[in-house]
Amino acid sequence: MPLSDLKSKYSRKELLYRNNADDNRIMNKYYPSKHDSHGNLLYALLCCVYDGADNLEDIKKKMRILFISASKQVIIDDVDVEEKFQIAKHKNLIIADDDVHITLTQEGKKLVEASYIENLHTSNWMGILFSAKTVLVTSAMVLIVLSLLKILMGLELASQGMLTEGLENLTDFIKIGLVGIIGLKYKKDRLASFLIIIMMMVTGVTMIWSGIDALLNPSTIIPTIQAFLICVLSITLNLGMAFLKGMVGRASGNLAFLSDSKDSSFNVKISIGVLIGLIFAIFGYYFMDAIVGILIAVLVFKEGIEILLELRKKEEDFDITNIKVVADNIYESRITAYILGSIRRENLTRNELLNNFERGLGLARVYFEGFADFFHDQLDAYIVEKHLNTLITGKYIEEKENKDLSLTSKGLKAFYKAKIREYRERADQIKIKIRFKWSSLTFFIIVGFIILLFVFAGEINAFLSSLTI
Repeated sequence: MPLSDLKSKYSRKELLYRNNADDNRIMNKYYPSKHDSHGNLLYALLCCVYDGADNLEDIKKKMRILFISASKQVIIDDVDVEEKFQIAKHKNLIIADDDVHITLTQEGKKLVEASYIENLHTSNWMGILFSAKTVLVTSAMVLIVLSLLKILMGLELASQGMLTEGLENLTDFIKIGLVGIIGLKYKKDRLASFLIIIMMMVTGVTMIWSGIDALLNPSTIIPTIQAFLICVLSITLNLGMAFLKGMVGRASGNLAFLSDSKDSSFNVKISIGVLIGLIFAIFGYYFMDAIVGILIAVLVFKEGIEILLELRKKEEDFDITNIKVVADNIYESRITAYILGSIRRENLTRNELLNNFERGLGLARVYFEGFADFFHDQLDAYIVEKHLNTLITGKYIEEKENKDLSLTSKGLKAFYKAKIREYRERADQIKIKIRFKWSSLTFFIIVGFIILLFVFAGEINAFLSSLTI
């Protein structure tokens, strides 16, 4: 029975609320680092055997073309397959007679099925997280918190930048309505996208006008710890929302969400500008709050015009991939690594590379569910070819007259840099003994620092006030 047939045995409710201690125990045993199979090559090898590959060469052919967005591995080489093959034999997950007639042991079969169901379970919850409804509700909650905090703090500090940012956050409720009603309900996402960008540009014009007024009629800004913390909180939340909206927009091909992601990125820039203004205000340079705001508004206005020009194109000429968002990095870095690694490993033509990608992604979607493409249903050879053309234009790859692709010195350097990051990640995943995690210490230091800031906020604010007088 193919592995994918297991899905039909479970209802959506069973997958969502699954809690099988035995399955968790076996995954913890064989995946000691992260306790799951997301991007795990040992699991991929076992899946190939489960689905009928009964010799090492067939397994290598399948695995070497796999594309998994959740994996930080540049490319799967034969040596990687052989490594996992030896591990599987050593742990009695497979039975192999001279690398042929490979079969799963009962333990190996149980591990594959437990891992597959876990992938289905997690992918279902990821599907909810990346759903349009979740994003809209989350956006509304974030906006309510941030807008109230910024407006109150802007009035207290007489900071034009923070007050404008708070009011701009309130107008974002209209954008949520545009996405939900026009973009989703009436399927007019191009119109919704157009209106969102227009509103974003109007906010930019308002910021320029307010900034000029603040330059002509300057007022004293007395920064506080609370104001700095609100800016950092705003940057963090808006960056998260930009990523989430971008993921949903890219996966579904919804222009409205992509434009709203651009708007959240705009809010990040505004918060950074306010933060810079507060820092300069400590030294009495109050005009910087307005200047930075004007510069950011001009940049955003320019970006808005570029998007509008793209939206004006006819349907047959319009390319949604030209609208870039924060979430694209997760795909672009993986696609770049896949292309460079594939060409570095063997002689390939353009068509061979694209065919390998489509087959490898299709296989990964079966084994890894949402972790293969993070729900980007439109991820295909067309997108990879556009990326390939960009790498050729950037002199990373050369396409010869016989259609063969080869890496330039620049491309080879980029490949080795990616391999360094990969080997570092793989080394960190290997647990030899329980060791101290610096990441945990960093977390507690940051939390402790924030608590101290709140405890001594009065004294720090008094000190900042003395500097600005």
